[in-house]
Amino acid sequence: MSQKLQLELDGVTHEIDILARRPRLVVAIDGRPCTVDAFTISGGTSEFVVDGTPRRAHVACGENRVDVRLDGRTHGIGFKDAIAAAQAEAGGDDELHADMPGVAVEIHAASGDVVATGDTLLVIESMKMQINITAPRDGVVATVHVEPNATFDKGATLVTLHPADSETE
Repeated sequence: MSQKLQLELDGVTHEIDILARRPRLVVAIDGRPCTVDAFTISGGTSEFVVDGTPRRAHVACGENRVDVRLDGRTHGIGFKDAIAAAQAEAGGDDELHADMPGVAVEIHAASGDVVATGDTLLVIESMKMQINITAPRDGVVATVHVEPNATFDKGATLVTLHPADSETE
């Protein structure tokens, strides 16, 4: 089963499709398959082999952006939070759904809370990573659908929002 991502590289959006993780990482970048081997990271330097060619890159990470220095050029790579991207693709942001199975670690919002874009609503843990689920827009929390330490499946509704000016029931 593949996993699709969208990355913005130097202002151009590219689709990355992870086709296989083992025994080698195989990705398709805009439909062109590549095999990545021997990936190591040490002190901001990444060494890897792409389709048999050894490569070395220097990487600096920021919030929703990574700068990669490769072959004498610096490339800016922008990315979206996986949950936010899934919400945008689904065509709405009144319901925030889980992009992957996990467990609710911390709940930072409750029904009736007024939230602003970027406010942390809850923290989940999935695949050994803790991920902040943030408000995709200003609004009012209608329902938090998970309790602390509760597990959930991929696609589960985590939080429902209403516009700040709408009446909630």
